[in-house]
Amino acid sequence: MWFVLSIIALMLFADLWWWYFVRRKVQRAGLGSGWQWFISLTMAPAVLGLLLLLIARLIRLETMIMPEWAVKLVFIWHFLVLPLIFLPSIARQTLDWFRRAIGRFRDGDDGINPSRRVFLTQAVVVVPPAVTLAMTGQSVMARDDFRIRRIEVPLKPLPPSLEGLTIALVTDPHVGSFMSDHKYREIIRATNELDADLVLQGGDLINHSLKDLPDGIQMLRKMRGRYGVLSCQGNHDCISNREVFETLTRRAEVGMLLDESSVIRIRGCPVQILAPRWSGRSDSDVWKGVNRVLPQRRSDAFAILLVHHPHSFDAAQAAGIPLTLAGHTHGGQLQLISEIGFGPLMYRYWSGLYTRGDCSAVISNGIGNWFPLRVNVPCEIIHLTLRRA
Repeated sequence: MWFVLSIIALMLFADLWWWYFVRRKVQRAGLGSGWQWFISLTMAPAVLGLLLLLIARLIRLETMIMPEWAVKLVFIWHFLVLPLIFLPSIARQTLDWFRRAIGRFRDGDDGINPSRRVFLTQAVVVVPPAVTLAMTGQSVMARDDFRIRRIEVPLKPLPPSLEGLTIALVTDPHVGSFMSDHKYREIIRATNELDADLVLQGGDLINHSLKDLPDGIQMLRKMRGRYGVLSCQGNHDCISNREVFETLTRRAEVGMLLDESSVIRIRGCPVQILAPRWSGRSDSDVWKGVNRVLPQRRSDAFAILLVHHPHSFDAAQAAGIPLTLAGHTHGGQLQLISEIGFGPLMYRYWSGLYTRGDCSAVISNGIGNWFPLRVNVPCEIIHLTLRRA
């Protein structure tokens, strides 16, 4: 909670700083009072929206106190647009103060052509809120979109009887704030229409609130796999209360594996799904999680590691587990192109099929969202077909 409050306090400071910074620029450019009003009309809702979300978090309010589009706008402004303009504005203002301190120019006389200063100031005032509105509009229009991504996975250790085994990988639903009722129903329908042998859910069943867990449990109950539906735990499942989440999912008997494994006989061949609890983001935490379930591995079964964090693939490959399935990355969430964006900056494996030796991993972009905007990484359900290499 203190970490969250610290982040919100930092965002509030950045809001107030930007408000001061652009008002100062408008005054120096000699623009009229209408521009001051424009600044206030764009910044006041951003600050108010942030404070409302803070209040809702503090009093644990379980219902949305703003329209969904307004929540998306607050998220996009504070998590994306504001960070991009905050540090440059600090740097610019610091430079101006320093140059005045050493007498390079007087206040209001920095050597910039007045008409150019007016244009730049107007751009600084208008462009950030315009970009925020455009991104929010795109988020609202695309909120229910997702794709079916089909991947064939060649595996040397695959037993002949499992040739053509199909898996529907449904990760990161984040049932809650940013999932509409329509998308919820469509995820279930699309998963069942795949008619896969196995349906595997790779963590972050809920976004954070346990009030959404009954809907998450119902999602798992309504999904159909020819040989079953199994799940693992993600970091968002642990935000409110890990113990309650685990108790309720165990009681519901929906195949949530918590440092456990399940052996399913498919076409006469045992297939073992191993799934650790969420352990943490560091590589050492990830290895500890995988190592907790390795003693359960059966030598006569084809092993699949179902895990939330994709770096578990390293531990799985070291242990000789043929197939690892994971999510967590959202494909990077914001990507310029496939190799440039948050995905490769933050993860070794972030989207699609990876192979090392005789072992493979498939990382899903996920079907849901904690952040309301995606760029070049669509939501997805992955339909896997296993092939003998």
